[in-house]
Amino acid sequence: MNYSFDFHGKTVLVTGAASGIGLESTEAFLQNGATVFMADYNESALSAQVQRLSGAYEGRVIPVVADITCEESVREMIGTVKEKTGSLDILVNNAGMGHSAYSINEKKQDWDKVIALNMTSHFFVSQAVANELMIPVKKGKIVNMCSLGGIMGIPSAAAYSASKGGIMQMTKSLAAEWARFGITVNCVCPGFVDTPLIADNMANEKWVGYMTMRTPMRRLANPDDVAGSVLFLASHLSDYITGASIVVDGGFSCGS
Repeated sequence: MNYSFDFHGKTVLVTGAASGIGLESTEAFLQNGATVFMADYNESALSAQVQRLSGAYEGRVIPVVADITCEESVREMIGTVKEKTGSLDILVNNAGMGHSAYSINEKKQDWDKVIALNMTSHFFVSQAVANELMIPVKKGKIVNMCSLGGIMGIPSAAAYSASKGGIMQMTKSLAAEWARFGITVNCVCPGFVDTPLIADNMANEKWVGYMTMRTPMRRLANPDDVAGSVLFLASHLSDYITGASIVVDGGFSCGS
């Protein structure tokens, strides 16, 4: 048994790859030999990161500008993967957004936007990848990005928590359904991670101080704390794991 990470010859699609956990996961895959399709709707941010990475990983970084909430854009993204490599071994559904609002003030358009990006898009990207690239070859790994919001109640975050709770249950359903096709489906549940998603919170010293105190490991996470779990679930080391959720929160959900 080879217990090392080795993604040489593997192709990976990461959504929301231009920043945060998506970017860190992309770099982790590249460091371990993979070819990575970096998908993001932010063309300028994506271009900057692809330019930065291409020097060290020439030929293994492929940008895909995509709005994964748009059916046509998803088809074009999958078409690019098929055109460039003809196969896909790993999908990381990472794209998402944060949202905070008192539930008594929540607006339907905001609720719909959060659910569409954080949950619905994950399903239909997974569906397209499975149908077009994984089921035909009877193998593949899908890693969904969930959150503590999927397993804990977070005040002023009903839409966000609903989207992430949906991701967790969707992961289990797809895992049970697609195991016969050789596809594993798992998810990672980060706690509070220092990314652009919580930039406003990170600028608030009182919030950072409280969350640090509330976390048993006495620090918030960095994107690289999460990327290792993404790699594990995408690797051969997790071949007998499906429908699982790995919580990466420094012990936050265990209690202070």
